[in-house]
Amino acid sequence: MKRKLSILAVCAVVLAAGSLALAQDNPFVGTWKMNVAASKFEPGPPPQSQSRTWNADGSVNITGVNAAGKTAGYGYTINGDGKEYPVSGSIPNGSDKISSKKVGANKMTASFTKAGKVVESTTFTVSKDGKTLEIVAKGILPDGKTLNNDTKWDKQ
Repeated sequence: MKRKLSILAVCAVVLAAGSLALAQDNPFVGTWKMNVAASKFEPGPPPQSQSRTWNADGSVNITGVNAAGKTAGYGYTINGDGKEYPVSGSIPNGSDKISSKKVGANKMTASFTKAGKVVESTTFTVSKDGKTLEIVAKGILPDGKTLNNDTKWDKQ
């Protein structure tokens, strides 16, 4: 009986270590704070602040204070599998779904859609040292204005 418990304990430790290693292998996982001064927003104005938490399961939660000083938040799943997932909250591009593809160890692309039509194409790139996330987004906003943002994020 002791031997079975020992084997079970070892298996649990190995599985836990494997999950931790998987999260560490994903350079996107973690909390990121936007460097507003280094970011470009077209059209502006930029948000006052924003942070995002990217989880090992691909869920991303974004919170912050918009240009008008109001708290805002939204989220989506981006894990590079090419499947569509719903978005939640007040996403600025007005989309209702997102799909993403992994195009390199530190790079993913995503398409945000509204009623089946692409409203934004985005590239997420983590620097080789893992300290900076760049998000380049191009599309059309709900008011018809062209979106062309290049945001920089610092790992926390």
